[in-house]
Amino acid sequence: MLTQRVLLSSAAMLQEIGGEGVILDLASARYFGLDRVGLRTWQLLQADPSLAVAARALVAEYDVDPAVLERDLMTLVGQLVAAGLATIEAGDVASST
Repeated sequence: MLTQRVLLSSAAMLQEIGGEGVILDLASARYFGLDRVGLRTWQLLQADPSLAVAARALVAEYDVDPAVLERDLMTLVGQLVAAGLATIEAGDVASST
């Protein structure tokens, strides 16, 4: 699962407010909120769409079991995809950075 890449929508505009994130989807004019960890995940995926890279960084930054992190990461990605804020690119694709 972590071999996938998450491509964030170019129509999604992120603003950090008080350590949390607010996303405006320009395509639908809807707002979405991210907690502190969701915001960090978004930032990591902006820098490099690799789920494996994001997971490694999050495990290093937060006191979390890697299996729990992977489950939560996949839940967040599923929510982003369902909201039209991201798409998943499958396969073993090399990191962009």
